Amino acid sequence: MKNFLFTIIFLSLNIFATEDSIPVCPENGSHTKCINNFGVGYYIGAVINGKNHGYGVYENGKEKFEGEWFEGLRREGTQTFKDGSIYSGEWGIKYPSTMGITGKGTYFYPDSTKFEGEWLRHRPIFGVLTNKSGEETRLKYDWVWGEFKGGRIYKGTLTFEDGSTYEGEFDKFNKPTKANIYSSKKNSTQKKDAKKKNDNDLLSVSSGTGFAINDLGNIITNNHVVDGCASIKVHYKGEIFPSIIVARDIINDLALIKIDFKPTDFFSLKEEDPSLLDEIVVAGYPFGKKISNNVKVTKGVVSSLAGIGNNFSQIQIDAAIQPGNSGGPIIDLNGDLVGVAVSKLDLMTIIENYGVVPENTNFGIKSTAVKNLLLGNSTSFSSSKDRRYNKVDLIEKINESTFFLSCWMTEENIEKLRDTKLMFKDIEIK
Repeated sequence: MKNFLFTIIFLSLNIFATEDSIPVCPENGSHTKCINNFGVGYYIGAVINGKNHGYGVYENGKEKFEGEWFEGLRREGTQTFKDGSIYSGEWGIKYPSTMGITGKGTYFYPDSTKFEGEWLRHRPIFGVLTNKSGEETRLKYDWVWGEFKGGRIYKGTLTFEDGSTYEGEFDKFNKPTKANIYSSKKNSTQKKDAKKKNDNDLLSVSSGTGFAINDLGNIITNNHVVDGCASIKVHYKGEIFPSIIVARDIINDLALIKIDFKPTDFFSLKEEDPSLLDEIVVAGYPFGKKISNNVKVTKGVVSSLAGIGNNFSQIQIDAAIQPGNSGGPIIDLNGDLVGVAVSKLDLMTIIENYGVVPENTNFGIKSTAVKNLLLGNSTSFSSSKDRRYNKVDLIEKINESTFFLSCWMTEENIEKLRDTKLMFKDIEIK
């Protein structure tokens, strides 16, 4: 496979004529084949307004990229690195990023090992690692606490398919330095024992709601839902999927997580800003699953275009939300995302200060904050379209796109965060 990719790269360069016969790329307008000389390297291919856009090849004597470009940034193609490794795949699905490999692709290491799966900012996330002997191991990397620099991982946690984990340092190929990676068929007893030990160390302490933002397994929720959790599990139709935290927006209380599963539906972002009296629906799992396992919905309107303290990244709604609704979608009757459920007024504080019981005063984070989080992490999403769901279709969309999330912690973290994080009251610590 590696030789085949090299052949493609070198043969493709022969398609282009010599540099002398190719015109210099114009600063304005478009051209299907021209040359841009950057001093440390050159680009031959299509451009729009001076930026690489379309098919082209960039080479600087050490590294080479051949494939599709989008407004000057790599979109999809084959990259040959100076150490001889090769990556073939996506560099950002809808919104390309300068932060490295993002999306689906295969990375061929110089030692004949290859990793095929999902990548984020040059980091492997989910996929299959195949060694030079042909043995395959399905892996999930967790870099939430890890140290990352310059295309490689220094420290982090690696979870095997059977649930056992490796925690420690990694080599230049992003593989453990102090543990061999075995086929899932080997050392099964050892891995099962490790999984049992790890499971016993974690306790389910709280829950929240999340929702699909695309069909690639990306899920939006609140930052306070995932904060302090050693493991976030996504529950869907009787199945439980482990997740990794892709990014957190602490200021706006948002988190982007990812699972190795493709949902059948997801929510699009509403293009227009919400208006007063817009009808909305809130979906989620209030009080966890203590009432029932089904998703619950409440209906209301947008009451204000700002949150507490004139927070204009939030909206106020009169639809009921409860503990467990956090991170759930606030949608309009077209099924488009208006916001993310985040909080309600504190009952005792309002009684003490105003002498009344607060009613129908709840808050959500505007979808524009969600959009910024997704753009900043090269995560694809869709914007609203001119259509309206009937009741049956809207119910189906909510059921297929909204998930119950459970937070699992170590006993040590439970003690540290008990006063700052809302947890179940029936947690038993040995």
